[in-house]
Amino acid sequence: MVATLIRLRWRLTFNALRRSVWIMVAAVIGAAWAAGAIITMVAAAVAFGLHESTAVAATAIGGLGALTVLGWALVPLLLTGVDSTLDPRALAVWIAPSRSLACGLAVAGAAGIPGIVTAVCFLLPALVWALGGRWGAAGLALLLAPAALATCVLLSRVVVIGSGASASRRSRDIVGAVGGVVVIGAGLLPSAVNLVAARAEEPGTAGLMTIGRVLSLSPFGWAFAAPGCLARGQAVQALVLTLGALASPIALAPAWGRIVGRVMSGGGRVIGRSGRPRRSTGVRDRGSGESASVPEPVTPLPWHRRLSRSLPSPAAAITARCLRYWRTDPRYLVLAVSSIFVVLVLGTVMVLNARHGLPGGGQGEVGFETAPASMALGRAPAGLLGVPVFVALVSGWGIHDDLGYDSTAQWMHLSAGVRGRDDRLGRVSAAALWQLPLIAVITIGFGAWTGRWDIVPAVVGAQLGLYGAALAWSSVMGAIMPYEVTAPGASPLKSRTSGMTLVASLVQMIGFLAVAVLALPVVAGICALMLLGAWQWGWALLIVGVLWGAGLAWAGVVVGGRTLDRRWLSVLTTVRSWPGHAETR
Repeated sequence: MVATLIRLRWRLTFNALRRSVWIMVAAVIGAAWAAGAIITMVAAAVAFGLHESTAVAATAIGGLGALTVLGWALVPLLLTGVDSTLDPRALAVWIAPSRSLACGLAVAGAAGIPGIVTAVCFLLPALVWALGGRWGAAGLALLLAPAALATCVLLSRVVVIGSGASASRRSRDIVGAVGGVVVIGAGLLPSAVNLVAARAEEPGTAGLMTIGRVLSLSPFGWAFAAPGCLARGQAVQALVLTLGALASPIALAPAWGRIVGRVMSGGGRVIGRSGRPRRSTGVRDRGSGESASVPEPVTPLPWHRRLSRSLPSPAAAITARCLRYWRTDPRYLVLAVSSIFVVLVLGTVMVLNARHGLPGGGQGEVGFETAPASMALGRAPAGLLGVPVFVALVSGWGIHDDLGYDSTAQWMHLSAGVRGRDDRLGRVSAAALWQLPLIAVITIGFGAWTGRWDIVPAVVGAQLGLYGAALAWSSVMGAIMPYEVTAPGASPLKSRTSGMTLVASLVQMIGFLAVAVLALPVVAGICALMLLGAWQWGWALLIVGVLWGAGLAWAGVVVGGRTLDRRWLSVLTTVRSWPGHAETR
């Protein structure tokens, strides 16, 4: 069965490559990146084996190995979802859950490009120890490499697919909240590393060595720490860590088997009438016996009447509905809360690492401030004012997947003849109604924290220009290339299985660059003011940012609307092909 599943995985992968040129391009880029990463890692392994001491090599290998194992769980959980062509939910109609099926799915999961690259990298510690003349450690590293890879694959699937297998709405919301906390912890990890390194007795090195040792002795790094202990003559510790490394995949395998059985038998299905949030439509009221006692019809979207004073009625209805989603849909809530947490993460990172302010501090001269970083109110680094700019960019990007979140309910727009322009305008308006006030509050807060009110007008101009550019890009690309989101009623952390994960990542990377190009006037303006220290021209940049951002947002609504008019049926077909979406009504 294992060989059959591996062949099926690659056959499905090649079929997907032939079906879409975008998937082919993404695959080529991913393969090139993987080859470059392997070459870099081999060169680093050779350098470590020939030049570094045993203690430094053991700590570095253990720490990096632990981060790799942890990354297999966190990256799919928080960013991409498990890119598994053979998801157990998709096989439920063809085969019954079994131990051999769970084993085959795990092996097939390791047979993809990420698994192959990781397997090659896990062989490099053996090269390091062999070049250093530590042949016993090299042999132990070769023995534990398969156990480390199995731990990565099983941990990834247990965490990501298991997090989406909760049957109740409350448990799924709790999982989403826990995922948000993990986002903060993962974002603050680099700051903690730098902070500990900066305060160590030996600047930089001692702190990093301490962190590396802690990571290597965690369960994530046992398979990599054991050869290092053996190389340093600590045979007892090496034996204990080896047993722990071998026991990790053995302990994870039954958990993976239970998850496979649960999701294939329907215990992990969270799509359906009972799992969906109830939405008021007024139909039940009109059909019930109490309808005659109601003097006037129930208004399902009370904000529609208010918004229709300034927006076309269809766009106002879509705006009101999307505002309700931003308040009640866990998928929207996770997206909104993540945008707010970005402020905390980036702000903390910059405060912990900043040593200088923006160019042109004080008298407006070209140069850098020499005052040390402080967290006191009014004395924080001026560079913190870049955080609200980034938040504006991320916030504008957030509507890219709105059509996907609507799932197959898009048929109502299609059947009602809703214009694409009204759809795009409604979604942009709903996002702007809560995002712009939030960005304003964040900007005022960071302005007070830094005390650099002279920079705030330029920052606001850059924010609005980038925000409008992000809205324009999202409005157009959301109609051209929607990428997979979780179905309504599903956990926000549920894995995505359509095979488009790599394409989505590529679109995001290209998208941020495209947004910067669209907002080039304000980006060039803020850079010029930064270099010259001429912040008195910030008011001019503010005016340019307002006009440019508003113009880009409207252009995105128009172009995206025309694109959507041509692609309504194609978008609906794409969304319906995603796992779980065909079951929604």
